[in-house]
Amino acid sequence: MPDRMSVLRRTGVRPGGRGARIGRPSPLPRMNDLRARIAEIIARDRARHARAEGADSAGARGGSPRRASAPSAPVLSSLGHDAEARVASSEERTAAEKRPPAAAFEVREQRIALDDLGLEVVGRGACDALLLAHLGLKGEPPRDWTDILFLDTETTGLAGGTGTYVFLIGLAHIANGELVLRQHLLRDISAESEFVEHLKRELEPYRACASYNGKTFDIPLLRTRFVMAIRSELTVDESHLDLLHPARRLWKDRFGSTTLRQLEDSILDDGRVADIPGSCIPDAYFHYLRRGDEAIIAPVITHNARDVISLVRIADRVAGAVLDARTGNAPAHAPAAFALARVFERTGELEAAFGCYESAYYDGDNELRVRLALPYARALERRGERDRAVQMLETLLALGLGSVRWREQVESRLRRLARRKAMKKAGPRADPAFANATA
Repeated sequence: MPDRMSVLRRTGVRPGGRGARIGRPSPLPRMNDLRARIAEIIARDRARHARAEGADSAGARGGSPRRASAPSAPVLSSLGHDAEARVASSEERTAAEKRPPAAAFEVREQRIALDDLGLEVVGRGACDALLLAHLGLKGEPPRDWTDILFLDTETTGLAGGTGTYVFLIGLAHIANGELVLRQHLLRDISAESEFVEHLKRELEPYRACASYNGKTFDIPLLRTRFVMAIRSELTVDESHLDLLHPARRLWKDRFGSTTLRQLEDSILDDGRVADIPGSCIPDAYFHYLRRGDEAIIAPVITHNARDVISLVRIADRVAGAVLDARTGNAPAHAPAAFALARVFERTGELEAAFGCYESAYYDGDNELRVRLALPYARALERRGERDRAVQMLETLLALGLGSVRWREQVESRLRRLARRKAMKKAGPRADPAFANATA
């Protein structure tokens, strides 16, 4: 009976060994690492070129090289479409072999007069430290505009991380009344170490940089490439002007979007007619690596140049708005005036802050008035205009505006103002500090 019974065993136990687990098949290695993918592309192209060169050298040893004559039309017709494709592919390889070998990276330079860019503040005279604070400065302010390097990068991906390469960087500085734009393109990704070493020499003279969201994307990515490629530190961002934040303060409530393309169209009145989307740039670069066709990378280079030039022009517009507000010409858009007022308070420019608060209060809607009522009341108190502050706060309360928390804060401020007014009428003897001093 036992011999005729089926053999029972636990699930997951092999017949050959007690307790042996059935092993799961190991997953195939995945090529998720961008470095491995790029290396595979380069190795394949190099092997193909090596085979072609070997065939040429073998033909040379056998005698004088002869150019293969193209098949006649009837022969092509008899060969069919597959043969035609092979002939075309062979001709493409021959044309590629005739091209001179490209350098691992290249630098393209152009110079633009500041007058042609319409710059009124940037590049004109010395830097104002308080003005640079409005431009998003973090760190010690540079002494002159020529000490600031404007930069923008193009990368092999938008997610960042160690597998993302910087293959194009545009660097612009001001010299002799011109904007000097130098674009550095990595043409052979296997030569990244030499490329990064070259960038290090370009960046070393500068200790301040300006970017658009570079504090979050460009600079961390550059720092990663410097560490991985040449084991070096990045020093150009000791002082950093990230213009994304002042642009948002001035224009986000007005236009909704504050991308460079949006600001080019709305602020600079110079929208892009034809431009490659940023999401297509990594694919365009990989295609360029495979084909070596300059026409593929040309739109990317144009896109990068436009980004850097627009960065400089946006910096000039922000600086111009700040200087206008200092002279009493606050922005006509109330949320922008309110945003400038808060920055003026942080920099200690109280007169300019008051002018922006007042402009924002009278030009804004009730929602904005609620947001700026308390700081505006403090500004009025500093100027000795307590009655105006009380009247403004009481009017907003009477209209039933604001949240419960905000109304409690306003009522507390009104009681404090009422006590100060009573103490002022009673004279110094009503002041508790005076009473304690004379006791």
